Amino acid sequence: MLFISAVIFVINGVSALSYNQPKLCPTASWNEVSRTFAHEKANVTRHPIQFIDTKNTIYTASEAERQIFIRHEGQTSSKSIGYLHNSSLSAIFVIDTDDIYTSYENRKIEKWIANKNEYVHIMDTESTCFDLFIDIENNLYCSMSLAHKVVKRQLNEAKTTIVAGVDTAGYESHQLNSPTGIFVDTNLDLYVADRMNNRIQLFHLGETDGKTIVGDDSSDITISLRGPYSIVLDSDKYFYIAEYDNRRIIASGPNGFRRLFKPSLNKCPRCSVVVHAPFGPTKVSFDVHGNLFVSDLDNRRIQIFDLQKDSCVSVPSIIQTTYSSVLTNEHPRFSRNLFHDFTYRYEAIEITVHETDFYILTASSSVDLYGHVYKDDFHRFDPSKNLIAWFGQCCRKDQFKFTLELQANTKYILVVTTYHPKVTGPFSIITYGSHPLNLRLMDVEPFIESIHSSQLTEKLPTYDPFCSSVPTFFYEAIQMNVIESGFYTIYIRSNRANTYSNIYKSNFYPSLPLLNLLMDWDAVENRHIDPVTVTLMNDTRYIYVMATSYKNQTTGFWMNIFGRSHVHFQPFNISPIIHSKYSSNLTVVNPTYNKWCVNRYYYYETVRLTIFTTAYYTFVGDVDQRIEMFIYKNQFNLWNPRENLVKYRALGCAILPQITLLAELQANTTYILLVTTMKPLETLSISITVSGPADVTFERFIDNSAYCHVGGLCERQVKGIGLTLDDILRLELKRNMTINDQPLVIKISAALTTIMLFVGVISSAFSLLTFQNGNLRTVGCGLYLLASSITSFLTITMFAIKFWFVVITQTNVSIDLSVLQGGCKSIETLLKLFFYWDAWLNACIAVERAVNVYKGVSFDKEKSKRFARWIIFILPNCISATVIHEPLYRHMFSYEDKEERFIDPWYKVPLDVNVISTDTWCTTSYSQSIENYNTVILFIHLLGPFIANFCCALFIIIRSARRRAEVQKQQSYRKHVREQWKEHKHLVISPMILLLLSTPRLIISLLSGCVNVTNHLWLYLCAYFISFLPSVLFFILFVIPSDLYRKTFKESFFRLCRRKRRSNQI
Repeated sequence: MLFISAVIFVINGVSALSYNQPKLCPTASWNEVSRTFAHEKANVTRHPIQFIDTKNTIYTASEAERQIFIRHEGQTSSKSIGYLHNSSLSAIFVIDTDDIYTSYENRKIEKWIANKNEYVHIMDTESTCFDLFIDIENNLYCSMSLAHKVVKRQLNEAKTTIVAGVDTAGYESHQLNSPTGIFVDTNLDLYVADRMNNRIQLFHLGETDGKTIVGDDSSDITISLRGPYSIVLDSDKYFYIAEYDNRRIIASGPNGFRRLFKPSLNKCPRCSVVVHAPFGPTKVSFDVHGNLFVSDLDNRRIQIFDLQKDSCVSVPSIIQTTYSSVLTNEHPRFSRNLFHDFTYRYEAIEITVHETDFYILTASSSVDLYGHVYKDDFHRFDPSKNLIAWFGQCCRKDQFKFTLELQANTKYILVVTTYHPKVTGPFSIITYGSHPLNLRLMDVEPFIESIHSSQLTEKLPTYDPFCSSVPTFFYEAIQMNVIESGFYTIYIRSNRANTYSNIYKSNFYPSLPLLNLLMDWDAVENRHIDPVTVTLMNDTRYIYVMATSYKNQTTGFWMNIFGRSHVHFQPFNISPIIHSKYSSNLTVVNPTYNKWCVNRYYYYETVRLTIFTTAYYTFVGDVDQRIEMFIYKNQFNLWNPRENLVKYRALGCAILPQITLLAELQANTTYILLVTTMKPLETLSISITVSGPADVTFERFIDNSAYCHVGGLCERQVKGIGLTLDDILRLELKRNMTINDQPLVIKISAALTTIMLFVGVISSAFSLLTFQNGNLRTVGCGLYLLASSITSFLTITMFAIKFWFVVITQTNVSIDLSVLQGGCKSIETLLKLFFYWDAWLNACIAVERAVNVYKGVSFDKEKSKRFARWIIFILPNCISATVIHEPLYRHMFSYEDKEERFIDPWYKVPLDVNVISTDTWCTTSYSQSIENYNTVILFIHLLGPFIANFCCALFIIIRSARRRAEVQKQQSYRKHVREQWKEHKHLVISPMILLLLSTPRLIISLLSGCVNVTNHLWLYLCAYFISFLPSVLFFILFVIPSDLYRKTFKESFFRLCRRKRRSNQI
């Protein structure tokens, strides 16, 4: 066979497959976060134009440029080929010789010959080809969506034949309805995405009747589809389907079907839940690495989902567990699929997992088997519920083979049945892995069948289950109660027409058919309603409502319920409903807010609701009102309208003026109803009716809380008080620019920081040189001054680190978030620690001197030194205890600057936004109690050292003057005071200078975090820099004013110079 295929390849000029069919492992997965294909011009086509060949060359097209772009692997630029016709391109296919087959909306198919750089005409078609495909025998296939068929033509012949569908749309096996994507495998079997029929059809070679292999009418359990657009196969013939209407990519595999990934999240404009951003997959292709390329029609782009290299798991080929049994006619029966007869014998096997790991479950038998794996529970009347893996195929040696990650302490059920009905026989189950599994026969839970039958006649009342028109549908409401809580499966049949069924919880109101609705489902063409398995509680009342799907129609129906206990049926008496009304006006005096997190503002009003009974409530607005309503739990955050939003269902109903939303509200809980307009800055009157089983009270209120918020639209958070260097410089710093390109204020600040660091280091070095002298450290004062020299150096160094950290992190966006987070939490906290430590050491110096004066000749120097050592050690621990909470409240906050990309023409709201830039701030968010605590601590650390210094200085002057007056009585006490003031005035002046220099820091630390610094930027910047001058000028403040210290410094300095000179001479 391979030789014959090779001969065919050579004869027809096709040497190999030109498209990629990767070999993928059973556990292969793709990155949830997609990349956009770099060529932006490829984003502007109406049709899913993309192709990736086996050399990883990517072919895309641009309708605006009217060109086909070719990008080879490893290249950043693309080669372009112009369109041949003045018509839109509808499909392309590339063969291994790099020749490109193209189809156009003007119903022409052309071929671009790569080695000649020219087009040749292939054929004209009766309808536009939505997709093209060329099989291994050089047959060209054209999917004619508007003609509802697929045609084939041998490239070397002129004859065209229909291989799928007919000229009219239909649902029969030989018909198609708007076929789109096609794929032909190496066996020449044709796969068609039958879009409007919501199925994938397989047409074997030479057969005109197709088989549904994916979709509701498949003979096997597959998956429901809505609008499948295209299909590709991997090397194992597993399917990958682009499902446009459901906005997803579906894949099959040895474990059944699955959804591969979800697109990025966004906010639904009309509802409270988080939904997926606009994503319209229309075509799927593989590259040579197994990455998925998806044409996104909604956004006119190609998204790339990378194959995760570590997703393939190797399971040891060690047999861990075996299980053998025989399916007999005594086994229970079930249906593998809905509405099929219960003709399949099955055995349920409970799997006990001791270790979470990957396992292989396979089977062998003399008959063809079909396997199902369920999680938690198995419901034989609803075989698709809780199903996590399923597979079966005729005539396979391995029968089924599941590779699954099984979790410990989780219940799994393996259901073994046969591929064909009414077949019995022996089978064996074998498990592979690193750990054994326990397999045991699972007892089949007995069930009780409850039956109810009735007639929908013209004597019954009417309502509208769709909540969309005048109530003209006959219905019957039946109350159901169960004796035992558990799972119950409900089957409905009618003898005439389609029916509509609802189940309500607790109560049912015909005028509000969506209130208390638990679930609803429709009948299908054959008058069956899909069986539904639900959990029914024995302490809850349920109301089942049966209605016809057509107006003024009657029918009989039967309801069968299978479950643990008997279900009691009785007629249901309709309860009254209570309406509560609220009216007001939205005017220009109302506040505004940003509803959709873009630059569009809406007037709004907030109303506090009081709920007395837990239940579902509907919120109704008059039909001529263009309003929207949102419900928030506990509070409404103006700066983030997504926060605290209560989940609700947006509804529309013609039997009432306009049902806006339905929500379940709890009693004794605060709810905020926000009423706003559909259009920005629109004024109108509002009238709202809340309907439910109890009264609702309304209280209009306005939130006047004046919190400071930082961030972008809908990405804000409360900021604590105080200005930091981040707040002062952030708006002035320019992204991705060097210091030379920054504004003048940044350059000057950088120069000042460098100068202060240089002077501070020299000052600290001179101070250390002075106080390392042993003669000055005979008392505790010398030790304090030595330690203060070190803390001054640490303070000014940390100040410089803080400045450059702010500059570098705000100008360089590529810095890792962990580095930003670490700097945000630690630098400011360490800066405060060293700053406060330095200030308190200065206070300790003053206290030491005061104690010396007080003790006089009895002053104990050794005790003073001992106390000093302990205080120097304890002081930073005490200060740390007061600021240790700071890192907990400091964090990096990122937000995006956005702009609208396009507007929904119906609701006039943005459906998508474009991210302009991303900003990252180091912010603090304190509660009110922590903020008050910080204020107290700030005053203690800044005013405490000043008070200690000032009081001790006055004490020294007064005490020294008094002692002199006692000895030298010839002078007055006042004269002695003047003399002591003259001698020790620097002790008073120094703390006052320190206080004066620290006052700016105190002020900016108490300012609102939202103060506009741009208007007085230099003022705030100078205040911040001035507060660190004491650490810079330590030598000037403490050494130069003292004759003793100045003399000691000179001696130490000259001694160091002499030592240096002597070492140089040696």
